[in-house]
Amino acid sequence: MGKMRLKACFAGALLLGACAAGEDAGEVYGAPLYDLADCRRVALVDAESGERVRGAEDLALDAGQGRLFLSAYDRRAVEKSARKKRDMIPHGGVYAISLDTLFDPETEEVTVSSLAAPKDFAGGLRPHGLSYDEENHELVFINRTYVRDGRRWRMEPHLQRIGANGEMFVGAPAPAHCAANDVSAGTNSVVTSFDHASCGFGAGLENIFRLKRSGIADENGPLFTKAAFANGVARLDNGGIAMAATRESAILLLEPAEDGFSERARILLPGRPDNLTVSADGTIVAALHPSLSKLASARKLGFGRAPSRIVKALPESGAIEILFDDPEGDVFSAATAAVETEQGLVAGSVVDEGLLVCRKGA
Repeated sequence: MGKMRLKACFAGALLLGACAAGEDAGEVYGAPLYDLADCRRVALVDAESGERVRGAEDLALDAGQGRLFLSAYDRRAVEKSARKKRDMIPHGGVYAISLDTLFDPETEEVTVSSLAAPKDFAGGLRPHGLSYDEENHELVFINRTYVRDGRRWRMEPHLQRIGANGEMFVGAPAPAHCAANDVSAGTNSVVTSFDHASCGFGAGLENIFRLKRSGIADENGPLFTKAAFANGVARLDNGGIAMAATRESAILLLEPAEDGFSERARILLPGRPDNLTVSADGTIVAALHPSLSKLASARKLGFGRAPSRIVKALPESGAIEILFDDPEGDVFSAATAAVETEQGLVAGSVVDEGLLVCRKGA
């Protein structure tokens, strides 16, 4: 094993606590619904900076208005700036884009404007997990702000609301768990996932010993704390919650219980799940990481490309359908979120530029 490989494995252990030779969680079920030849990358350009948008980590769908929301910031650039104690930390944005524009086969590049400006947020705008509150026409997201701690930068996540229609509305930030990851806004409540129970040294111990201490919480505190690296969350039609347990290669199906939520069932996956979305037919779309070492290499070291896999899961039966599979990450590297619509599939990535777009019947 070469020096670069060793570094990648070490970064992978820090990232998700795993670096193994056999990284797939199970068998791939049939050929992908979308062929690689039917998929392309659509570049996004920020109207304010003129730069390409990289790191569209999470997506949320507004089916009624035919638009897609995305939260994006370059995590590697941000972490590098903080580590080097630079005067400024790069910002990101929350964007909306028309589905018709994305699925137009002539579209190669789209200029997008953030629905809110970094200056509107103490500590800057670096949106992570994202959810669309359809009833209130608002976007709820985890904002990873950075504040000075002496000469060093310290990351502080906050739960943030903004108007989804471009109106100048920025709600007061709400406190979030130090390891807050994803968010799901419902009619009467907001649920967030936290990928570790502890932060700092304690988080490292959770990774090393694969402790199941992460989960979901609301404004009153934890609701479920028995997962290994809780990640994406999405609400189901039956009142339950689907939660990605990344280090367990599974989607946990949670149902309301007397003291919060309990695990009703789980769906084992051919990869490590990141963000989840629920389609109009009730199926769960999950972006998976087939290789943690390659993900760590691309995410932490900026070296190489990571494979992408997107699946659809049926909550009732646990049946899995492969929607997209890019074993080398040549078309799209390290997909972290995906939505499926009547027109096709769209995915974002924590490391890659723009969006992956796959048209049905292309």
